[in-house]
Amino acid sequence: MEKTINSTAKHRKGEFMTRRIIHKTKDQSYPDFQAFLYRLIAAYCIILMLIGIVSDPSIDLIKGMFRIFTSPSNLITDYFEVGSFGSAFLNSGILTMASLLLLWIKKVRLNGPMIAALFTVSGFSFFGKDIFNSVPIFLGVSIYARLVRKPYSQFSLAALFGSTLSPVISYIAFGSNLPWPAGIIIGYLVGIFIGMILPPLSSSFLQFHRGFSLYNVGFTSGIIAMMAASIMRLFGEEIDTPRLIARQYSTEAGIFLCSLSIALLLVGFVVNNRSLKGMKSIIASPGVLVTDFVTEDGLGATLINMGIMGLLMIAFVILLGGTFSGPIVGAVLTVIGFSAFGCHIKNSLPILAGVVFAAFVSPMDTSDPVTLIMSALFGTSLAPIAGYYGILSGIAAGFLHMTLVSNVTYLHGGLNLYNNGFSCGFVAACMVPFLDMMIDIKEDRGNGREGKSMSNRE
Repeated sequence: MEKTINSTAKHRKGEFMTRRIIHKTKDQSYPDFQAFLYRLIAAYCIILMLIGIVSDPSIDLIKGMFRIFTSPSNLITDYFEVGSFGSAFLNSGILTMASLLLLWIKKVRLNGPMIAALFTVSGFSFFGKDIFNSVPIFLGVSIYARLVRKPYSQFSLAALFGSTLSPVISYIAFGSNLPWPAGIIIGYLVGIFIGMILPPLSSSFLQFHRGFSLYNVGFTSGIIAMMAASIMRLFGEEIDTPRLIARQYSTEAGIFLCSLSIALLLVGFVVNNRSLKGMKSIIASPGVLVTDFVTEDGLGATLINMGIMGLLMIAFVILLGGTFSGPIVGAVLTVIGFSAFGCHIKNSLPILAGVVFAAFVSPMDTSDPVTLIMSALFGTSLAPIAGYYGILSGIAAGFLHMTLVSNVTYLHGGLNLYNNGFSCGFVAACMVPFLDMMIDIKEDRGNGREGKSMSNRE
């Protein structure tokens, strides 16, 4: 009975479950664990760049990269369509490798959240991020770290995830009415300022959804992008939200994702001493921020979980009749990354089910399932709700996310690439207090019946 009362008290204080990130790993078979993990991700970056180089002739590759760098890049801008298949892969490889090198130079320890951040950078480099529009964010975070006299490693997650606001830089530089030189300078100054305010804001907004939305920086960035879009509109700037989606490379992109997922499974199995040890613990985890599967359950089990989730997302896309465009490739890679940081089959499937249910009971046009698929895949940001409160709550979260996500893009004009993270923050903030209240009521009633029973016995 005392245990039940203590549990209820925690809910009333608004606390949320969390698993601490520590600097130890269960993979003792690799004495230099950090070096191994750095090399593993570096190999992934090299593969991306090689795919890009061999896919297109050099001239087409250069032209495609130039078109990517000079694109406004706000949602939805498919780099397969803007540039080319090869240039999109090359862009992803370059930006992910640059991010990895930045972490290495700053001596940042890699763990589950860092893997999620790097795969998110890689994924969104297929539809919105590039070196040109990401550098100012990184610079701004670095300046903030110097101002507060704290190590950059403490804010590296904010820097990597914060590049979601990179379209703000590109749009000011190439999408507004400003001449290029002035647009680039103003865009970079705005980007640096955004990087400086991201770390403190993201820490503050974590309390808004209490860790039940994995894309915390996505919500924070949505608020910032909403303010930026409002300022632009105040001065007469009309922000166009494009819908550039390429479907002609679906087979090649699908093969890449399948190969990556299988490779993660195999490498994880080998690292895990040819066993599934740790998988039971991962699946039993609620996934609430901050959940580091690498630290808690080992790198091998984490890689296996990433591979399984990748194959599950690929099957989901195919089942709904989708094609592997740049945004869909980015969504799958993001889910793979967050499978080191909170997502697994048990807490993700209810979200997918809720989003699909909402789409099919509404008059929404599902003949082009891009919006539906992206909402479902990115909606796994709400997986902790299903993991902590149960399957029905997860389905309800997915349903609410689908109703909201299609209506919030206007607020930020597509300048926040993590549009779904913005939506998920609101869903979690609304649902979690309600679900806690229901738990409190249920536990209070149970305690009341128990007290009455004890009184009768006396």
